[in-house]
Amino acid sequence: MTATSSSSVAAAESSAAASRRRPSVRTAAARVRRADVAIPAVAFLLLAPLYSALSVVGQHQLRTSGFDLGIFVQQIASYSRLEAPTSDLLGTGYNTLGDHFSPITVLLAPFYRLAPSPETLLVAQGVLFAVGVVPLTRWALRSLGRTAAVVVALGYGLSWGLQSALNFDFHEIAFGVPLMAFAMAALGEGRWRTALAWTLPLVFVKEDMGLTVIVIGALVAWWTTGRTRILGLATAAWGAAWTVLAVGVIIPMLSADDEYGQGSKLPPLGEGIADTTHGLVSGDSRAATVLLLLAITGFAALRSPLTLVAVPTVAWRFLSDNTNFWKPIFHYNALLMPILFAALIDALVRGRRDMHLSKRAERVVLATVALVAVVALPFQPLARLANSDGWRVDPQVVTMQSISEQIPPGDRVAASNNLVPQLVSDHPVTVFPQRATDSTVPDWIVVNMGRPPGWPKDRAGDNTAISAALADGYRVVSDVNGILLLRR
Repeated sequence: MTATSSSSVAAAESSAAASRRRPSVRTAAARVRRADVAIPAVAFLLLAPLYSALSVVGQHQLRTSGFDLGIFVQQIASYSRLEAPTSDLLGTGYNTLGDHFSPITVLLAPFYRLAPSPETLLVAQGVLFAVGVVPLTRWALRSLGRTAAVVVALGYGLSWGLQSALNFDFHEIAFGVPLMAFAMAALGEGRWRTALAWTLPLVFVKEDMGLTVIVIGALVAWWTTGRTRILGLATAAWGAAWTVLAVGVIIPMLSADDEYGQGSKLPPLGEGIADTTHGLVSGDSRAATVLLLLAITGFAALRSPLTLVAVPTVAWRFLSDNTNFWKPIFHYNALLMPILFAALIDALVRGRRDMHLSKRAERVVLATVALVAVVALPFQPLARLANSDGWRVDPQVVTMQSISEQIPPGDRVAASNNLVPQLVSDHPVTVFPQRATDSTVPDWIVVNMGRPPGWPKDRAGDNTAISAALADGYRVVSDVNGILLLRR
């Protein structure tokens, strides 16, 4: 065989081998693309019904309340009627934008118009929270691989911040969570303009979110040059402008006392800083919250500058003299979950890129994140769904359904805080005992004597208010399952 023929044979064999390899390369790429869709999609499809079930079951077990679910139902019901957002629970004819600047909730009005019930809001919140897992897991998958993506989905999905929020009614931050997740993923991947686009609507979630927008805009401006830097500065200015406008103009103009009421919960700055420092050192609930926030990422979030985005939310809460803001309960920590898991991904990506985090160290971090999520689960609200008792309907809810049907639709009702959500979609409702801002005269009064909510009055206060109602001409209609019904 000549050299030329040998060369031809070798070339042919090489070409054949290459052709055999190309399909496998294409197959591998296809598998990556499928994983890019499959893992986030599966995570969303698992979390959305799970979150929604937790919230809806809570409504059927009398775990919800007038403050805050009832307020949002009345607000969004107003929007669905093309009216200004009002809530009689806050005060007779009270415009809710005079309490908090959250116009983004108008987006739920069409859905509420189709299905006018508290469950509509609760399901919407569950779906919106679940949407947040999509951009985070896609980023983790592209940058770190499947294992990291699954761990991020697990950690985010079972995070205590989201579960605590789902366990406590509906809130406007339901919209903030997915917006923040998309913004943080884009920010971490260096898709600056996309990150800013997702950031801009945050100012309509709640008045304090403008501060977070300022930080994101400032980070983009710091990390970029040219037109993108200008866009970052413009975004920061957008956040500042809406904060000033909401707190200084819109809320006071629409409030009952021409003031930003939430501002009264913030002491002088020096005093707040001193108290916060003392609380963190002495180990009060603020220290516990910080520990839990960092533990869900195996403390890896501290290695990422993206953690700075969480500072405004943590700061205003810790500086406040309202101790409820400090705690790892209620809905206050939900918005921090996408920030911290984005910081986790970013920390691992930086560790690989800069080679200061070994493969073994990365595996330890991921194992810690998964372990914390799984070990904490039995103590979290979602654990209730693991047994049949967690799905039962409370007998008092059945009684309330009967009472609601008994009351004519247009009649006004004053009800115990934990009974308001059972009535609010069908009747004009205020809380009982009535607050000073409530000038209505209820046709009916519904009191939970079996399980007093303890707010706005304690049991003794409820009894005093009932005695006053009886003296004012109300009569007892029924007393079933600990629920007392009075009619004027």
